[in-house]
Amino acid sequence: MGKGRRVLTQGLFTALVGAMLALCSGGCGKAKDSSAKNSEAAGQPAIASGEQTCFNCAGNGLVPCRSPGCVAGKVECPGPCLKLTRGTWIHMNVPGHSPNELWIKFANPDGRTSESWNQNHVGEVITFQQGRAVNIGKCKVCGGTTRVNCPVCQGEAKATCLICKGQKTIPSSWKPTDNPWLNSQPDLVRLKSGRILLGKVMTNGTDVLIKTRDGKFNPLDPTEL
Repeated sequence: MGKGRRVLTQGLFTALVGAMLALCSGGCGKAKDSSAKNSEAAGQPAIASGEQTCFNCAGNGLVPCRSPGCVAGKVECPGPCLKLTRGTWIHMNVPGHSPNELWIKFANPDGRTSESWNQNHVGEVITFQQGRAVNIGKCKVCGGTTRVNCPVCQGEAKATCLICKGQKTIPSSWKPTDNPWLNSQPDLVRLKSGRILLGKVMTNGTDVLIKTRDGKFNPLDPTEL
């Protein structure tokens, strides 16, 4: 009987230990993993004491590329291909072609004749050979698309945030109107109303304008300066 009781006690002890291990691995472990997954899914960086999520990029570390001419990560091809934004394009009456088509002329070296191509040849290269303008095919720089990857964002249409430098968090003392990057801009204009502008202030004696970085002219109240 004593031996039988000892065997029964050992079996019960083993079963209890197994149940506790199963409960811990099933409950404690899952709760911890779930918390980690939720934090990862939120996509937010861990914020240390004295820091805040970057207000410029919302904690992503990246912002839309604002390099001049960048549209969806592409800029105009620097190569010599035909572009509707370059040269003089006109309507011409050409047999077999719609009067709505646009054409561009290239005067031959003789000064008396010329060669013309319509908009269907945009992205191709015109050069002079043996005294006349000739089409040598698609541009080798852009492949005939007239667009290439932006050198700043490399075609990603995103650039590293200038405020947090891609770190996603910044000191809690930084503000949208008062931070090291903004304060270092040579064309920073602070108005008495609290508005912040980046550009060049111009005046003709009576009117005051500011030419912003995007090339637009905006009138200013002289009392705001």
